[in-house]
Amino acid sequence: MANLTRYNPFSEMVSLREAMDRLFEDSFISPRGWSTIGRGMPANLYETADGYTLQLPMPGVKPEDVEITVQQDTLNLKWETKVQFPEGATVHWNGFQGGQYQQSFTLPAPINPDRVEAHYNDGVLTLSLPKAEHARARTIKVNAAK
Repeated sequence: MANLTRYNPFSEMVSLREAMDRLFEDSFISPRGWSTIGRGMPANLYETADGYTLQLPMPGVKPEDVEITVQQDTLNLKWETKVQFPEGATVHWNGFQGGQYQQSFTLPAPINPDRVEAHYNDGVLTLSLPKAEHARARTIKVNAAK
């Protein structure tokens, strides 16, 4: 069976406010201070019955330089990257910017912060985020009246 979707020529237009927000976010660069990774920050988030798993590529970041805080359904990450060049070297390209970064994620449901686990392997940070007990799906047995 085929699905029909009504074409809306204005569906891809963004509001002036959204365009200005995007312009401000994309053009505000603060290499020395805390900055927010833009919309292009790659991440994987998937859900299982028990919780969520978040994967973030962080090549060259030392695990001890990552700060993770969790509250309800919000996950905040802060990390620092450092770029060092050999003494006396002439830099021709500087594509790896050192600095401090932060990224926040709003999860689909509250999680249990006491059981969160973080692993760093091959440049990928993987967070296991168990769902809070009250946010887990439950199966309810229906009893017949006697």
